[in-house]
This record gives sequence, C-alpha cells and structure tokens, in this order.
Amino acid sequence: MSDGEKMKELKGVFALPPTPLTEKGEIDKEGIRSIIDFEMENGCYGVCVLAAAGEGYLMTTEDWETVVKTAVDHMNGRGPLMVGIASMGTRRAVKLAKAAEDIGADAVLAFNPQGMRTYTIDELYAHYKALTDAVDIHVVPYARADDPVPFEVIKRLMDEGRISYMKYAFHNCALLQKIHRTLGNRFFLFCGADTWTLRFLQLGCKGITTATAAVFPKENVELLSLVEQGKIDEARKYWYEKFLVWNDVAFYENWQWAHKYALKLMGVIKSDAVAEPQARGASYQMEEIEAVLRYLGKI
Repeated sequence: MSDGEKMKELKGVFALPPTPLTEKGEIDKEGIRSIIDFEMENGCYGVCVLAAAGEGYLMTTEDWETVVKTAVDHMNGRGPLMVGIASMGTRRAVKLAKAAEDIGADAVLAFNPQGMRTYTIDELYAHYKALTDAVDIHVVPYARADDPVPFEVIKRLMDEGRISYMKYAFHNCALLQKIHRTLGNRFFLFCGADTWTLRFLQLGCKGITTATAAVFPKENVELLSLVEQGKIDEARKYWYEKFLVWNDVAFYENWQWAHKYALKLMGVIKSDAVAEPQARGASYQMEEIEAVLRYLGKI
C-alpha cells in the first residue's frame, strides 16, 4: 500500500450473501453480479462474500478465487468488499488473505482456525497477528455463535493497532458489553448474529453484517437507522414486523440453502443449489419460506 493510500472505512450494513451456484455446482458469475447489484441498490454500504453464508470453506481454491475476482470487478468501487477466509490453519488463512488483497478486496473476515480443539489465547493471538502482519487491508475477527474470540486477544490486537473492526456473533451479551465499554469508540463492532441483531445494536454494535441482510438489505438499513436515531420503540416494532417471521423459518441446519431459496424466489438468483455435502431443504421448509416472503410482500 502506498503512503498516500488509506484503508477504506467499514460501516453501516454489509450483506453476507450466499454464493450462487449452477445446478451443476459451478460458480454462477452472473448470479454474483445480480446479488451485488441487489445489495448495493438497496442501501448496503458494502458486501462480504465467502463468509459462512457464502460457503467459501467448502470451495476449491480456484472457485474461491473466481468468486473474489467476480465480486471485486463488479463492485467497481461502489463500496468496500470484504472476503471470508475460513481455514483449518494459519498458513492457509494467510495465503487466502494475501490472495484477497492481491485481487483487490478491502478487508478479510477472519475466523478462528477451524480445528479439532479449542485454541488457547496465545495461539489465537498468534493466528491473528500473522494475518495482520501479512496484509495491508483490514483484518476483521469473527466471534461466531459458539466460537468466541477471547477478550484478551481482541484487546491486545486493538492496543497494538492491528485491528479496528470486529464481527460479533457470539451469544454472550456480557462479553459484548465488556468489549464495547473497554475499547469504546476506538473499536467498531458489527453485529453478526442474525436473530440477535436488535439486541446487539442496543449493546454496542454500530453496524450489521449478516446473511439476513443479504435477503433483506433495505430492512436492515432501516433498522440500523432507527437505532442510530434513538427511536428504539419504533425499532422494536419494525423488528417484530419485518424480522421475527424470517428468523422463525430461516435458521434450520441448512440455513445457507434457506437464504439461497429466498433469493431465488425473489428473482435475484436462478438456482438454490448448495455446495456439497449440504442439501436443499425439505418441502415443508420451502412452503414456510414462500409463505413468509408472501407475507412480507417480497413475492
């Protein structure tokens, strides 16, 4: 990165779309372009491809790079692009982060190493340190629902100037409050827990980056705006009307498929094919999703 070049700011709503596939399981480039247009035209500040919703961890390196290249080209400066780099180990995560940067991404969404045991604080710090040493774009740690990034790791990385952002989806309000109260406005927290979005926005998160935002970008932008304006009663009413019904049908085990199926029904993509070994939902799930989208006026 040149001296006059700065990392792009991350804020607002970042959609985490699923990766469109053809019925043969190949990357659907036109579908990627369509999803990006849908997100940006409905108010998103940026897009994050190949996160958990994007099935990047199930792809070959070639397919992963195809998605990143297609997304970078089609974003074309309309907003920042973040790329998921889920990996079993640090060396591969570093390789993916470098590839994302070389192709033109503005940030990487960094998972804990996907191993066979829980890693120690020192091990996780070393993992994220290696990532931030390797690239000159934002590294955004991702505290998942059952896989937190320890507070000690976050604070050390923040104090060393290595990170400025985090996606928080760990189902622990006390830890979220601790991070927010300790690091304050120096540290930007994205809510990454779809079904806890409103709660987390009231506890310190300032942005949204979820799979739900990929299907309902305009609604997530409006929800965030209401909270930012301090209109909490209105935000709660909006949450009950627009989000709870979706939360009730979308988050079975095959939730990646559910989001693809919704986008297919809405005409954004052509196929709801998922990366193996995942499978499509059952007929009753299809019926539930269709009913919810009709209720919300989406089809």
